[in-house]
Amino acid sequence: MCNMNESRQVLIYAELLSRIQGVSVACELYTPSSPDTRAAVSSDGWFFTIHHDGVETSIRLPGQVVSVQQLPIQSIGKKRLSCRLPLASSLEHHAFSTLGEQIVPWSATDLQPESRITCRRCHATIVEPGVIKVWKDLPSENWAEMMEFWHCHKPHDHGHDHDDGLASKAYGANSRISAQPGVGFVDLSSFLLSETDISASAITKVPSLLESRNESEHHDEVTENGEPHNSQPESISISCVSCKNQLGILNELGAAVTLFKWQVYVDEQIPRGPSNSPNLVHWVGSILLSTIARSGCSKSILLPMKLKDQPAESVSQSLLNIWVFNNISFSSTGEGRSPIKAIKVFYRMVNQGEADKLLDSMTSDVQDITLPAEAIEKVKDILNSNNLLLPQSDRQFKEWKVSLLEKWEGKDG
Repeated sequence: MCNMNESRQVLIYAELLSRIQGVSVACELYTPSSPDTRAAVSSDGWFFTIHHDGVETSIRLPGQVVSVQQLPIQSIGKKRLSCRLPLASSLEHHAFSTLGEQIVPWSATDLQPESRITCRRCHATIVEPGVIKVWKDLPSENWAEMMEFWHCHKPHDHGHDHDDGLASKAYGANSRISAQPGVGFVDLSSFLLSETDISASAITKVPSLLESRNESEHHDEVTENGEPHNSQPESISISCVSCKNQLGILNELGAAVTLFKWQVYVDEQIPRGPSNSPNLVHWVGSILLSTIARSGCSKSILLPMKLKDQPAESVSQSLLNIWVFNNISFSSTGEGRSPIKAIKVFYRMVNQGEADKLLDSMTSDVQDITLPAEAIEKVKDILNSNNLLLPQSDRQFKEWKVSLLEKWEGKDG
């Protein structure tokens, strides 16, 4: 009986359009519209309601529009109805950001010093309370490149030794920020901690650090120039002992641990609890927007992170290609929390050869983003699920599917 009710549900999708100062509404009916099909906007301009086949379906709109007691149904006998409703006030009253603007979930100022860090899946303690005395934001991803450029091109500083000068300043491209006991460094999507701050009994390293070092010593290929063929060793995965959830990675020197933000929970300055804390979708959205801000590229290829414990055949040869379209606010009868601020994206799967061609082209407008394979699979599932929030006629654009990624707004609760 549940399936029958769902099949008779009218799908309403509404999207706030900043450029035309209006809200676009599309309705997907389960039977063709008839003379008895009616649509209206509530007196306060916040709700859209459609009456069809004796069933009334309403949705809260993503923006307040001009009230209309009854909208004309232009297409009798059609299963898809659409209209555009003018906003009741100018968009100045609607918080609407550009693609370059974003609120990054869990910056250092959001987090509670001396907080316990727990596994998000089973709540096992990964870092004991009181261990992390202070949280510090790391610079943006291209900070080393920018500092290198500035120091190399100062007018009064020509002729210096490029590498030695930068190394002495400790922020050249070949330098790394070292983990410090008691300090939690905060990146866009991860925490960098000293391994000594992690509860040793709470995590499992796969494979062991000793095994990885032995492999590094005995299996590095050397080129004719005497340089290692692959100077970027694979990461060592660390997992929760209790539930086997992959928490992050250990660097090759064993001095620092990177914890993925979406796999752990940390107490925030504004208490909101695990259920209201940011999730994987929020961080992927932030990464995509950060990529646009940094490089100007709105298209990305999500590459699976190479891990020591991951068999080569398990790395998917079909890669996720995402094209960020714009920031929107939307409502859908398929999403009970509507309205929601989101990123509208196009996405498709490409093979390894096509991905390499896109990334290596001299005129490439595509950036690569590395994430754990498990996270990429979850992102794919979410994109496919959110694709169904749109009317069927709006789910495809040429070879791309269309979907939505919720943005983190940082609001209370």
